[in-house]
Amino acid sequence: MPPNESGGLPPRVYLPIFVVTAAVFLCIMAYLVADGFGVTGSVFGKAVTARSAGETLQQGSQNDVEGGPPAPVVAELRKLRERIAAHPSDDVALEQLGDMYLASDHFEQAIPFYERALRANPRNVAAQEGLTQARQALRQ
Repeated sequence: MPPNESGGLPPRVYLPIFVVTAAVFLCIMAYLVADGFGVTGSVFGKAVTARSAGETLQQGSQNDVEGGPPAPVVAELRKLRERIAAHPSDDVALEQLGDMYLASDHFEQAIPFYERALRANPRNVAAQEGLTQARQALRQ
């Protein structure tokens, strides 16, 4: 292609260059946004792997739609309950389970776990704080 009179590229070359540059830019931005927000799977429910449970879960499950806890939370609850069943005086597991109930606004269910954790270890500050927060929340 011969250069035009001004010494630049012919005008019909600018549009393809612009389109290719814009497409590359948009692809890079989409990748960075998806990576930054941790987006996985697809809108059609591609299976994702649970990091802690090691099992395959469906994204957008019926449980999520109906307002139940997400599958990784259910897996963590199951793991904590199994740990407590194996070691009933594990104050850390009891306190963590109480924290999960406290975080989900199930204060009346959190209190017994905090009390059991404090019976197992009266110096567990996290259990003391959680028990205080759960009791205050029930009063309100």
